[in-house]
Amino acid sequence: MNDWQVKPPAHTPGPWLLNENDGWKTNPFSVTVRKPGVHSTTIANIPTRQTISPEEQQANARLISAAPDLLDALLNLPQHHGATEQEWWDWIAIARAAIDKATEGE
Repeated sequence: MNDWQVKPPAHTPGPWLLNENDGWKTNPFSVTVRKPGVHSTTIANIPTRQTISPEEQQANARLISAAPDLLDALLNLPQHHGATEQEWWDWIAIARAAIDKATEGE
């Protein structure tokens, strides 16, 4: 835990998973998480809207599913001036993976 972080985040822990709900007309994409004792729990449904293309709906779902990874990368940013070059490269790899999950490498 970093010096400035008072308590751990209260959101549902990840990883959050992007689901393509083939054949669902109302919610073609959803974000779920596996929890003990249940198959999965829905974090968000991405509804069909005429004003949002299917590609944009999927991009929105990807961004939501990456939220815990993005937050984790920010919370684990090296906080001291004496961080080694390797610590920075390790953090960059974690941050890059979170960004790739959110953007699918766009």
